[in-house]
Amino acid sequence: MTDLLVRGGMIVTAGGVFPGDILVRGGRIAAVVQRAEEFPNWEMWVAGGAGEGMEHVRVLDATGLHVLPGLVDVHVHLRDPGLTHKEDFLSGTAAAAFGGVTTVLEMPNTLPPVATAALFAQKRERLAGRSYVDYGLYGVIDEANFPHLRELAEAGAIAFKLFLGPTTGDIRAPGWGRLQDVFALVAELGLPLVVHAEDRDVIEYAQAQVGEARDYRAFLATRPPFGELAATQTTCLLAQVSGARVHIAHVSLGDAVDLIREAKERGAPVTAETCPPYLFMTAEDCERLGPASKILPPIRERKDQERLWEGLHDGTLDLIATDHAPHLTEEKASKSWSAAPGGMIGLETMLPQLLTAVGEGRLTLPQLVEWTSTRPATIFGLAGRKGDIRPGLDADFVLVDLDAEWTLQPEHLHSKSKNSPLLGARLRGKVVHTIVRGHVVVENGKLGEPIGQWLPGACWTAGTGQPARIGG
Repeated sequence: MTDLLVRGGMIVTAGGVFPGDILVRGGRIAAVVQRAEEFPNWEMWVAGGAGEGMEHVRVLDATGLHVLPGLVDVHVHLRDPGLTHKEDFLSGTAAAAFGGVTTVLEMPNTLPPVATAALFAQKRERLAGRSYVDYGLYGVIDEANFPHLRELAEAGAIAFKLFLGPTTGDIRAPGWGRLQDVFALVAELGLPLVVHAEDRDVIEYAQAQVGEARDYRAFLATRPPFGELAATQTTCLLAQVSGARVHIAHVSLGDAVDLIREAKERGAPVTAETCPPYLFMTAEDCERLGPASKILPPIRERKDQERLWEGLHDGTLDLIATDHAPHLTEEKASKSWSAAPGGMIGLETMLPQLLTAVGEGRLTLPQLVEWTSTRPATIFGLAGRKGDIRPGLDADFVLVDLDAEWTLQPEHLHSKSKNSPLLGARLRGKVVHTIVRGHVVVENGKLGEPIGQWLPGACWTAGTGQPARIGG
């Protein structure tokens, strides 16, 4: 492997922004040096530290660019296996690389759902050598697979996913009584438990009352706020009673932020995320865009959007994830909000959208890093490898031009799906290079080789009977 020197840029971490250079040896960060007025004498440093000169080091000029830790997206649906007409792992991770996302955690509601160790192993084998970025794989919790959860964890699941409400795949959860046993076992295993917090019974009752939703307000009535609030409240209570590390996915309601804040104040081991559509869109946008903008939970009102931002800024919400959920254009073209599938793409647009918001003063660059890299890596057990720029960690970076202004067009998107509400939007801030473990996988718009590696969860035994986490 060629070693790398990223030289001349402005380094951004959750702790601040400073001019600096980064030396990469063997795929890991060997040194981070804050520059004064003159460049460090890297030739002397490299020779003195490794006995080899700079002829073995590739220099990547980052002058005029900001160097951020690669984004860690803990919530993606890459549809592989079983739904590869919508997306596959190569196309989805290519989209990630072009969006500055260097680690993805892939959801388990594929076909078949990842409900046993055998199915996990089949998916892992299928995806080997077919990713441009590093990746972890979820195991699902359904109404019947409680006896398989321990073996799923030992097979290397990065986390578990529990779908309390109906969504793609319509995977039914255990009842609340059985979930007490599930949460207790997950607490024992120590893996994160990610919850889609909408109550199925509330939603199915509302759907029966409303019938077919032909407009957005009718669709909102089929996913009433009470469904998300009831599921969020009960999930937080189960976390507190069991000690399970619960992560609430895609929070859409301001009142849900309050419930999560109260749970944290009581000491419940709860974290939470929201997603760009909830931060940048409102119900009025969905009325204009039609069923192409349908996601689950649905996009709410401006007052909810404002409280989600407040939740991020006060620490109630821990991170931002894409919930990248591709569907083909013809699948989203239904005139019925009930019939259209829920989901949008986001891997290529989250970072430019957030960089644009930085320019507007809605967040800072260090906050962007905290919410999209550092906190996700910490919550999902990857802090020893990902999420920061410091010696010893994987050399995962995204180099961005904060001043680049551009208009998003379909040809910019590498996902099989082009279902983005940002098409035609003017953005400020663009990915120039993406680096994964020292490999430059995107360079000035050109895609490199699929060098992504699987990231096992903390319970992976590697066939030894003992946990064998790789790389800390």
